[in-house]
Amino acid sequence: MTRRQHEELVGILAMLITFAIGGAVVSALAGDTVIPILAVLGIAFAKGRLVVLDFLELRGGHHPMRVALLAWLCILLTAAFARSLTAFWIS
Repeated sequence: MTRRQHEELVGILAMLITFAIGGAVVSALAGDTVIPILAVLGIAFAKGRLVVLDFLELRGGHHPMRVALLAWLCILLTAAFARSLTAFWIS
C-alpha cells in the first residue's frame, strides 16, 4: 500500500465515522416520522457503498461482486424501510 492509498483510506475511514455519528444523532433526535428514517437509511447506504467500494477494493471496473453487494445493500435497506413504515402505521 502506497502512502497515497493509505491517506485516502484514512480519509474514507474518517468519513465513515462521521456518517455513523451523524446517523446516531439523527436517529436520537428524530421523532416518529418517516423523514428521519429515510435520512438514517440514506446515511446507511452511503456507509455501505463506501465499505463495498473502498474497503473491499471493488471501486475499479464493473465486478459482478460489486453489483451483487450493492444490490444486497439496497434490498436490506428497503426491507428496513418497509419494517419502519409498517411499525409506524400499526402504532
